[in-house]
Amino acid sequence: MSLLEMIHSGRRHSPPRMLIYGTEGIGKSTTASQAPRPVFIPTEDGLDQIDCSSFPLANTLADVEAAIQSLLNENHNFETVILDSVDWLERLVWDNLCEQFGVSSIEKVDGGYAKGY
Repeated sequence: MSLLEMIHSGRRHSPPRMLIYGTEGIGKSTTASQAPRPVFIPTEDGLDQIDCSSFPLANTLADVEAAIQSLLNENHNFETVILDSVDWLERLVWDNLCEQFGVSSIEKVDGGYAKGY
């Protein structure tokens, strides 16, 4: 099949992707819990007061990846995946990179080029 034959026309039906931004305690997680059939992948504490489905607290990037893989590969009824929160997920990514490069700081990853950012 040629590349021209692969051109898509019309609207594409893809699920919405959202980032909810706000200060601590403003209700981001509570708002997200109202999405259709939600499941949380928590990277920080704070879901105790919300009636919701959630994976165990992710302490490593591998924990987050395992949760996502289970959603991709196993049968379930969830419609919405919530990563709570992205700033704590970033820390897990940094920790993973530091481990891969055998360094103690994100600023030393890959020899310090661009200070890891």
